Amino acid sequence: MKYCSNCGKPIEDGYLFCGNCGKPVVDETSSAKQHTQSKHSGSSDSSWVNHLNDYVGNDRPADLNWKILFTDVAKKHTTEEAEEIFIVGTRKTTPSVYEVSKDWPHPWLYSRVFLMFAVAFALLWVCCSMFQNPNALPGLIVVGSFTVPMTTLILFLELNAWRNISVYEVIKTFLVGGCASLVATLFLFSFFEPHELNFFGAFMTGIIEETGKAVIVYFFLRKMGKLTILGGLLIGAAVGAGFAAFESAGYAMNFLFRGGWDVMMNVIFLRGFLTPGGHVVWAAISGAGLVIAAKAHSEISTNLFFDAKFLRLFLIPVVLHGIWDSPLSAIGSEMYLVPIGLTVFAWMVVLILINMGLAEVSKTQAK
Repeated sequence: MKYCSNCGKPIEDGYLFCGNCGKPVVDETSSAKQHTQSKHSGSSDSSWVNHLNDYVGNDRPADLNWKILFTDVAKKHTTEEAEEIFIVGTRKTTPSVYEVSKDWPHPWLYSRVFLMFAVAFALLWVCCSMFQNPNALPGLIVVGSFTVPMTTLILFLELNAWRNISVYEVIKTFLVGGCASLVATLFLFSFFEPHELNFFGAFMTGIIEETGKAVIVYFFLRKMGKLTILGGLLIGAAVGAGFAAFESAGYAMNFLFRGGWDVMMNVIFLRGFLTPGGHVVWAAISGAGLVIAAKAHSEISTNLFFDAKFLRLFLIPVVLHGIWDSPLSAIGSEMYLVPIGLTVFAWMVVLILINMGLAEVSKTQAK
């Protein structure tokens, strides 16, 4: 015996409409089956994205709106527009909850930051290469190593729809948090340091470095008045950007001593090219994971590091980092196939987390 989903009256087998209210009969078993098929019988990419969306914990359909990250880059913008982005997060410039936009942000300032760094790098290169001035060499290494991490960090600043974290806090987190995460990582490496980047050594490196960054992200999140997913992404990105920038500067200097000018320049360009899919985005995912776990428990404490919600997300950067450093990176190494693939995957996770962050805005405004 079937029952009407609208009025609850019994419906004889074979009837297409409810005799009481006239609502068409819906076969719930068939409907559920069709829903499952529509979710899984489409393209393998769509099914894969759905699984990733579920794993991350998003209860809404995934919207991988990556094109919107570039739509406003080519448009003309004024200095005043840039200044409005940079003066966020103060007592006078933080918008109220109901003024926060729940639509996808249209970032563009990050591209201008990249151009400023690129111009400065080119001028320093002229000093070093054409005029043989060694005094410009430290600046060349620093600017070259900081260009892409800072650019990516500004992108995350623009993606924070809440506009509640100031540039002062971001720079402080970048400098202090980046250096502190290096110290935390070296401290952990003092207990165990892989001597070879085989599969075991690579994944241990991933665990140690991502743990070191996550611990520092946690301490900065503790100081935030309001925890949000988008804010967690930004604070995590700031720590990761600092880690990446200082590490790249160190690699550049080491390779200058070992291999000379050309090798150093290759290292700066290569690490800059690969930076958007590395430490910055990995730490951002960990930051969002800590916030999600903290909001589930209505508190932020060290217990979050053992929470399933955090660990599910934290596992992503650990695995990505491990694969990045492992022998698997040799596959298609001429085209950097594995790092590029890992970068795409990491940003898919970030886009899903941005979905969740914007949904959080809607839920907060609806209260």
